[in-house]
Amino acid sequence: MKKHKKFLMVILIRALSDPFSSEVIGESMKAVAKVLKELKEKDIGSSFRDLTQEIRTYFDNEDDALRLWSFVLFGILARLTKRKWKGYFAEQECRATFHLCVPFLGLKRLQTAVNEHLDGTAELKPEELQVDICRHLAKENAELLENLYKSTIMYFFSRWEEIRAVAVKLAAYPGIILEHTDRQRMKWPNLDHLLMSLQFLKKDPSPSVQLVATEVLNDICPGRVLGE
Repeated sequence: MKKHKKFLMVILIRALSDPFSSEVIGESMKAVAKVLKELKEKDIGSSFRDLTQEIRTYFDNEDDALRLWSFVLFGILARLTKRKWKGYFAEQECRATFHLCVPFLGLKRLQTAVNEHLDGTAELKPEELQVDICRHLAKENAELLENLYKSTIMYFFSRWEEIRAVAVKLAAYPGIILEHTDRQRMKWPNLDHLLMSLQFLKKDPSPSVQLVATEVLNDICPGRVLGE
Protein backbone atom coordinates (compact mmCIF):
# COMPACT_ATOMS: atom_id res chain seq x y z
CA MET A 1 0.00 0.00 0.00
CA LYS A 2 2.79 2.44 0.82
CA LYS A 3 4.31 1.81 -2.58
CA HIS A 4 1.13 2.99 -4.31
CA LYS A 5 -0.07 5.44 -1.63
CA LYS A 6 -0.28 8.47 -3.95
CA PHE A 7 -2.34 6.59 -6.51
CA LEU A 8 -4.64 5.22 -3.81
CA MET A 9 -5.24 8.64 -2.27
CA VAL A 10 -6.04 10.25 -5.64
CA ILE A 11 -8.61 7.54 -6.45
CA LEU A 12 -10.24 7.63 -3.01
CA ILE A 13 -10.40 11.45 -2.82
CA ARG A 14 -11.98 11.52 -6.26
CA ALA A 15 -14.60 9.02 -5.07
CA LEU A 16 -15.44 11.28 -2.13
CA SER A 17 -17.10 13.70 -4.54
CA ASP A 18 -19.11 11.11 -6.46
CA PRO A 19 -22.16 13.03 -7.75
CA PHE A 20 -24.46 10.03 -8.10
CA SER A 21 -24.10 7.76 -5.08
CA SER A 22 -23.88 8.52 -1.36
CA GLU A 23 -23.08 4.82 -0.90
CA VAL A 24 -19.92 5.18 -3.00
CA ILE A 25 -18.93 8.23 -0.94
CA GLY A 26 -19.53 6.36 2.29
CA GLU A 27 -17.49 3.35 1.21
CA SER A 28 -14.72 5.67 0.04
CA MET A 29 -14.65 7.33 3.46
CA LYS A 30 -14.32 3.95 5.15
CA ALA A 31 -11.50 3.00 2.78
CA VAL A 32 -9.71 6.33 3.39
CA ALA A 33 -9.95 5.75 7.14
CA LYS A 34 -8.29 2.33 6.78
CA VAL A 35 -5.56 3.70 4.54
CA LEU A 36 -4.80 6.68 6.79
CA LYS A 37 -4.33 4.43 9.81
CA GLU A 38 -1.41 2.80 7.97
CA LEU A 39 0.25 6.05 6.87
CA LYS A 40 2.17 8.94 8.39
CA GLU A 41 1.81 12.64 7.60
CA LYS A 42 4.76 12.56 5.19
CA ASP A 43 3.17 9.65 3.30
CA ILE A 44 0.04 11.68 2.51
CA GLY A 45 1.93 14.61 1.00
CA SER A 46 -0.05 17.18 -0.97
CA SER A 47 -3.18 15.02 -0.75
CA PHE A 48 -3.59 16.31 2.81
CA ARG A 49 -5.01 19.66 1.66
CA ASP A 50 -7.40 18.11 -0.90
CA LEU A 51 -8.59 15.49 1.56
CA THR A 52 -9.23 18.00 4.35
CA GLN A 53 -11.23 20.31 2.10
CA GLU A 54 -13.30 17.45 0.72
CA ILE A 55 -14.09 16.05 4.17
CA ARG A 56 -15.27 19.44 5.47
CA THR A 57 -18.02 19.57 2.85
CA TYR A 58 -19.82 16.68 4.58
CA PHE A 59 -19.96 18.17 8.09
CA ASP A 60 -23.51 19.39 7.54
CA ASN A 61 -24.64 16.76 5.04
CA GLU A 62 -28.22 15.51 5.47
CA ASP A 63 -26.99 11.90 5.44
CA ASP A 64 -26.24 10.90 9.05
CA ALA A 65 -23.70 8.26 8.03
CA LEU A 66 -21.71 10.67 5.85
CA ARG A 67 -21.61 13.27 8.62
CA LEU A 68 -20.41 10.64 11.08
CA TRP A 69 -17.63 9.39 8.81
CA SER A 70 -16.52 12.91 7.93
CA PHE A 71 -15.87 13.59 11.63
CA VAL A 72 -14.14 10.23 12.03
CA LEU A 73 -11.80 11.08 9.14
CA PHE A 74 -11.18 14.57 10.45
CA GLY A 75 -10.18 13.08 13.81
CA ILE A 76 -7.75 10.68 12.13
CA LEU A 77 -6.19 13.56 10.21
CA ALA A 78 -5.88 15.55 13.44
CA ARG A 79 -3.87 12.74 15.00
CA LEU A 80 -1.66 12.48 11.92
CA THR A 81 -0.83 16.19 11.80
CA LYS A 82 2.60 16.90 13.22
CA ARG A 83 4.64 19.59 11.47
CA LYS A 84 4.09 20.62 7.86
CA TRP A 85 0.28 20.77 7.83
CA LYS A 86 -0.35 21.71 11.44
CA GLY A 87 -1.08 25.41 10.74
CA TYR A 88 -3.24 24.64 7.73
CA PHE A 89 -5.21 21.97 9.59
CA ALA A 90 -5.80 24.27 12.57
CA GLU A 91 -7.27 26.90 10.23
CA GLN A 92 -9.59 24.35 8.62
CA GLU A 93 -10.66 23.20 12.08
CA CYS A 94 -11.40 26.82 12.99
CA ARG A 95 -13.53 27.30 9.87
CA ALA A 96 -15.46 24.09 10.50
CA THR A 97 -16.13 24.98 14.14
CA PHE A 98 -17.48 28.42 13.22
CA HIS A 99 -19.71 26.97 10.53
CA LEU A 100 -21.20 24.51 13.00
CA CYS A 101 -21.60 26.84 15.99
CA VAL A 102 -22.69 30.20 14.58
CA PRO A 103 -26.24 29.04 13.63
CA PHE A 104 -26.97 28.34 17.32
CA LEU A 105 -26.68 32.08 18.08
CA GLY A 106 -29.79 32.69 16.01
CA LEU A 107 -28.34 35.87 14.45
CA LYS A 108 -28.84 35.58 10.70
CA ARG A 109 -26.91 38.69 9.71
CA LEU A 110 -23.97 37.60 11.84
CA GLN A 111 -24.09 34.13 10.28
CA THR A 112 -24.03 35.66 6.80
CA ALA A 113 -21.03 37.82 7.70
CA VAL A 114 -19.14 34.85 9.18
CA ASN A 115 -19.87 32.70 6.13
CA GLU A 116 -18.42 35.39 3.87
CA HIS A 117 -15.14 35.08 5.76
CA LEU A 118 -15.10 31.30 5.94
CA ASP A 119 -16.44 30.15 2.58
CA GLY A 120 -13.97 29.20 -0.11
CA THR A 121 -10.26 28.49 0.24
CA ALA A 122 -8.92 32.03 0.65
CA GLU A 123 -6.60 32.70 3.56
CA LEU A 124 -8.53 33.41 6.74
CA LYS A 125 -7.97 36.89 8.23
CA PRO A 126 -8.80 36.46 11.93
CA GLU A 127 -8.71 40.16 12.90
CA GLU A 128 -11.17 41.13 10.16
CA LEU A 129 -13.44 38.28 11.23
CA GLN A 130 -13.29 39.43 14.86
CA VAL A 131 -14.15 43.02 13.93
CA ASP A 132 -17.16 41.92 11.89
CA ILE A 133 -18.42 39.66 14.68
CA CYS A 134 -18.15 42.45 17.27
CA ARG A 135 -19.80 44.97 14.95
CA HIS A 136 -22.81 42.69 14.40
CA LEU A 137 -23.08 41.73 18.08
CA ALA A 138 -23.07 45.41 19.05
CA LYS A 139 -26.14 45.90 16.86
CA GLU A 140 -27.97 42.64 17.48
CA ASN A 141 -26.95 41.37 20.92
CA ALA A 142 -24.99 43.82 23.08
CA GLU A 143 -25.26 41.54 26.11
CA LEU A 144 -23.51 38.73 24.25
CA LEU A 145 -20.76 41.14 23.21
CA GLU A 146 -20.20 42.18 26.82
CA ASN A 147 -20.10 38.53 27.88
CA LEU A 148 -17.50 37.92 25.18
CA TYR A 149 -15.47 40.82 26.59
CA LYS A 150 -15.67 39.47 30.15
CA SER A 151 -14.65 35.99 29.00
CA THR A 152 -11.76 37.35 26.94
CA ILE A 153 -10.10 39.30 29.74
CA MET A 154 -9.94 36.09 31.78
CA TYR A 155 -7.34 34.88 29.26
CA PHE A 156 -5.02 37.81 30.04
CA PHE A 157 -3.39 35.49 32.55
CA SER A 158 -3.27 32.30 30.53
CA ARG A 159 -0.08 30.28 30.92
CA TRP A 160 0.45 30.48 27.14
CA GLU A 161 1.96 33.75 25.97
CA GLU A 162 0.29 33.52 22.54
CA ILE A 163 -3.13 33.34 24.22
CA ARG A 164 -2.33 36.32 26.47
CA ALA A 165 -1.30 38.45 23.50
CA VAL A 166 -4.33 37.50 21.40
CA ALA A 167 -6.71 38.07 24.34
CA VAL A 168 -5.38 41.61 24.83
CA LYS A 169 -5.80 42.36 21.12
CA LEU A 170 -9.32 40.96 21.04
CA ALA A 171 -10.52 42.71 24.18
CA ALA A 172 -9.00 46.14 23.82
CA TYR A 173 -7.25 46.64 20.50
CA PRO A 174 -8.75 49.44 18.34
CA GLY A 175 -11.63 48.22 16.23
CA ILE A 176 -12.38 45.03 18.12
CA ILE A 177 -14.43 44.43 21.33
CA LEU A 178 -13.81 47.60 23.33
CA GLU A 179 -14.52 49.92 20.41
CA HIS A 180 -17.90 48.30 19.86
CA THR A 181 -18.90 48.24 23.54
CA ASP A 182 -21.34 50.84 24.83
CA ARG A 183 -19.06 52.96 27.02
CA GLN A 184 -22.07 54.50 28.79
CA ARG A 185 -23.04 51.08 30.12
CA MET A 186 -19.49 50.14 31.14
CA LYS A 187 -18.73 51.17 34.70
CA TRP A 188 -15.44 52.96 35.34
CA PRO A 189 -14.32 50.27 37.85
CA ASN A 190 -14.44 47.78 34.94
CA LEU A 191 -12.25 50.03 32.85
CA ASP A 192 -9.91 50.52 35.81
CA HIS A 193 -9.63 46.75 36.10
CA LEU A 194 -8.76 46.53 32.41
CA LEU A 195 -6.13 49.26 32.71
CA MET A 196 -4.55 47.70 35.78
CA SER A 197 -4.42 44.33 34.04
CA LEU A 198 -2.71 45.93 31.05
CA GLN A 199 -0.24 47.69 33.34
CA PHE A 200 0.59 44.31 34.84
CA LEU A 201 1.05 42.79 31.38
CA LYS A 202 3.52 45.55 30.46
CA LYS A 203 5.91 43.61 32.72
CA ASP A 204 5.01 40.22 31.25
CA PRO A 205 7.92 37.79 30.63
CA SER A 206 6.98 37.71 26.95
CA PRO A 207 8.19 40.72 24.86
CA SER A 208 5.27 40.25 22.45
CA VAL A 209 2.73 40.50 25.29
CA GLN A 210 4.53 43.57 26.68
CA LEU A 211 4.38 45.25 23.28
CA VAL A 212 0.66 44.60 22.74
CA ALA A 213 -0.24 45.73 26.28
CA THR A 214 1.76 48.94 25.85
CA GLU A 215 0.20 49.72 22.46
CA VAL A 216 -3.31 49.18 23.79
CA LEU A 217 -2.72 51.31 26.88
CA ASN A 218 -1.36 54.17 24.80
CA ASP A 219 -4.32 54.00 22.46
CA ILE A 220 -7.37 53.56 24.67
CA CYS A 221 -6.45 55.93 27.48
CA PRO A 222 -3.44 58.15 26.72
CA GLY A 223 -2.30 60.08 29.76
CA ARG A 224 -5.03 58.79 32.06
CA VAL A 225 -4.05 58.12 35.66
CA LEU A 226 -5.41 54.95 37.20
CA GLY A 227 -8.14 55.48 39.77
CA GLU A 228 -9.40 58.76 38.31
